[in-house]
Amino acid sequence: MNFKQLLFTKSVADTCSFSKAAELCYATQPTLSNAISQLEEEMGGKIFVRTTRKVQLTAFGEYLLPFINEILNNRSELEKAANAYHNPGYKLIRIGLSPLIDARLVNDVLKDYRQEHPEVSIFFKECLLDDLAERLTTEQIDIAILPSNLRQEAWNKNAFYEEPLYYLPQDLHTTQPLPALFTINALPDAPIIMTGGGCGLNGSLENIFKQENVQYNAYPGQALSYQVIEEWASLGIGAGILPKAKISSDNNSARSLQLNNGSLATFRYEWVWTDTTSDRPFIAEFIYYVQQLVPALVDESTSV
Repeated sequence: MNFKQLLFTKSVADTCSFSKAAELCYATQPTLSNAISQLEEEMGGKIFVRTTRKVQLTAFGEYLLPFINEILNNRSELEKAANAYHNPGYKLIRIGLSPLIDARLVNDVLKDYRQEHPEVSIFFKECLLDDLAERLTTEQIDIAILPSNLRQEAWNKNAFYEEPLYYLPQDLHTTQPLPALFTINALPDAPIIMTGGGCGLNGSLENIFKQENVQYNAYPGQALSYQVIEEWASLGIGAGILPKAKISSDNNSARSLQLNNGSLATFRYEWVWTDTTSDRPFIAEFIYYVQQLVPALVDESTSV
């Protein structure tokens, strides 16, 4: 296994095309195809299904992709850490993200900061919650964004944004029209499909059900991704509940989830950091931006 094989694999997964991936990676298509074939042989299974019409990940490929992304991200992180060590004037802000976070919104609200501070590099690191906590404590990241109910009390915090939740009904292949929304205390008798738990989805949902004094039936299996939750719901395996940003734009069955008091169910997210982090002047300035300017940018972005 080598770095190029992993980079080629990620590029094909991102573009769903061997030719486009080869172009982006400045490689010939035979070189890229051979490298991926060698990786598949070494890993013991096919990563992609290739037809004349499309390229898509196999179930094995879906399983491997997060690990491949982690290795590629770690190399970038290592290079930036080395640069920061050799160049004390190098300004780097490392932001850890729960997988639940709307990365597009994060990128949108930081555009003004990047324009005003071109000398500061921003590095994103998507992590599961335990990893986020450890990285924040050991100063491997400077600030994190995660569901507010999963924050540790010792951390400093600032509200970021609130996102509506949608119910993905179990597809029973009936002709009955779907209701406009679903109320949490009157959900259909279908098991709720969860993930492995590290992203924050399970804990945040459990918190909402507990607050609403509602029991729910969790599906005994676990989905590897939010896309799998959508797929399983469409296959009739169970139902799902996801924040808006994690639902495919072409999903026509997702419906708003309503709490017992008539308000919409939401997840709330926060920026969190430690006292040690805010001691560094340029990061303290970034935190000021988060506290004073980001709220208006969130309102602007979410109202579009």
